[in-house]
Amino acid sequence: MSFNALVFPGQGAQKTGMAKDFIEASDAAAEVFERASACLPFDIYQLCHAENSLLNQTNYTQPAILVAEIAMYEAVKADFKLQAHCFAGHSLGEYTALVAADVLPFEVALDLVCKRGELMHHATTGGSMTAVIMDNIPLDDLVKTVNQFNVDMANDNSNQQVVISGMQADVDKAVTQLSQQYADEAFRAVPLTVSSAFHSRWMIPAEEAFFDYAQQFKSAINSQNLPQVASNYLGTFYAADQDQLISALAKQISGSVQWRKNMALIQDKAILELGPNRPLKGFFKSIGVDIQAVVSYKSAVRAFAK
Repeated sequence: MSFNALVFPGQGAQKTGMAKDFIEASDAAAEVFERASACLPFDIYQLCHAENSLLNQTNYTQPAILVAEIAMYEAVKADFKLQAHCFAGHSLGEYTALVAADVLPFEVALDLVCKRGELMHHATTGGSMTAVIMDNIPLDDLVKTVNQFNVDMANDNSNQQVVISGMQADVDKAVTQLSQQYADEAFRAVPLTVSSAFHSRWMIPAEEAFFDYAQQFKSAINSQNLPQVASNYLGTFYAADQDQLISALAKQISGSVQWRKNMALIQDKAILELGPNRPLKGFFKSIGVDIQAVVSYKSAVRAFAK
């Protein structure tokens, strides 16, 4: 089967052993880990492939997911002749999309996500995130309710799931109000395992610091390919504009991930999800779109044999 659109999951998709079978099966994947090892101050092989607590710590998680996903992408591109021309990624996954689209060099993206992870790791503590799950979420009403508690919508994932973000006590109050407000619905609230209130107003200091840091890489951005990539923050494809990219990536840290809008941009394409897990497949299913997901080298063989 051929695919013309690629999507990449973000933080939360990590798991021990991710991309290991790709490294064993493909020289292209192994080379990505070698290149990453030359840039990183820690053992990326050990981080990804041995049981350890650091894999779920955001300053380590973010570079690990980028390296694993690009290793998977390079293997699939080399071994199965993948030729996609449309790319999207969920939150952190947007950086993988930018590398795959040849907008950012891999080493530049790795530097950026290391800084992003560091800034987010050291951001305000005491924050939390909760997934709100129900059918046909009334988005505007929900946002109006949670904003009353200084809580923001972090991810608009689908018409069945959004994620809210803020200080723990405020999120708890917002969830209590929502559970009462939608008592007649099949309402569920699932706390996420995160260290802070990502994609919320509490990340503004990290956003500002990241924006300043990213300026040094402006000349490395291949703006010609930017219109092939969907922006989480803008909800549209990027323009061929280096400044727009830096601004949107910075604002994504404290702003909402508009994944529902990103899905609408590519729903008519043959879509492949590539990553350690397959969270995006369910979001596409909510809009009646069936996509193929590859999480292992064996599943890649099967996907391209169809």
